[in-house]
Amino acid sequence: MNYAIVLAAGVGQRMRNGGLPKQFLKLMGKPIVIYTLEKFEQSDEIDKIIIVCHGSYVDYMQKLLDIYQINKAVRVIVGGSDRQSSLKHGLDTVKLMGACNDDVVLIHDGVRPLVSEVTIQENIRIAKQHGCAVTAHPVTESVVITSTEEARMSDFKKRADTYSLTAPQSFKFGNIMDAYEKIRNIDAGDVPLLDAAMVYARTGGEIHLVKEQGVNIKITTPEDYYFLKAILELEENKYVFGL
Repeated sequence: MNYAIVLAAGVGQRMRNGGLPKQFLKLMGKPIVIYTLEKFEQSDEIDKIIIVCHGSYVDYMQKLLDIYQINKAVRVIVGGSDRQSSLKHGLDTVKLMGACNDDVVLIHDGVRPLVSEVTIQENIRIAKQHGCAVTAHPVTESVVITSTEEARMSDFKKRADTYSLTAPQSFKFGNIMDAYEKIRNIDAGDVPLLDAAMVYARTGGEIHLVKEQGVNIKITTPEDYYFLKAILELEENKYVFGL
C-alpha cells in the first residue's frame, strides 16, 4: 500500500494576499491544492491520500474534494502548530488506518502542484528498495556556505555535488515512525529539523536522492503564483495546439 500525506495546513503569510491561504488560491478557476491532489489521484502508484489541513478550512477542503472528485482522499485531518507536528499528525493517522511497516508513505507539500508522475514513481521505487527516497533538485547557481557576510574559497561548494531538497519525501512507514520515536531522545543539534528527511538523517537513516524531473516549485510568494500561472498556460497551449 502506498500512502500520500499532503501538507496543506499553512496560512500563507508570505503570499501577502490577506485572504485565503495560498493553497486555496485559484488559477484558471481551480485551487492550487487541487492541482497537487490531482497528481496523486491520477497516479496508479498511489492508493490513499491523507490531507493535513488548517482547522478552519477542513470543511472547505472536504467540499473541494467532492467538487473535483478526489476519491483517493480518505482523511482530512487538522494540522499542528508547525510543519513537524502537522507531519506527525499525518503519520499517526496512517498508523491508525492500519499501515504495515513495509508500506510506503510519500510526504508532499500542498503547494507543489507540478510534481511529475515520474518523480512519484521513482520515490516509491527507491523507498521500497532502500527505505527512504528524497526528491532533490540539482542547483544551477554557484553555491557558497558561510555564517557571515564574507566568504573564502573553502566556503564555495562544487555545484555538481549540491542539491536543494524538494518533495515528495518518501519512506517505508516503519522506518519513518521509528525515526520519530528515536528523535525524542536525541539532541536535535545546531540545525533545525525542518522536515522528515532531516529527522530520518539525524536518527541515523541513510538518505537516497531522487533527482526530480521537470519544474517542481513551491508556491510561497506572489511571484511564484504568477510563475505557476505561466507554466499552466504554457501546458494548456501545448495541449490545444498539439505541441
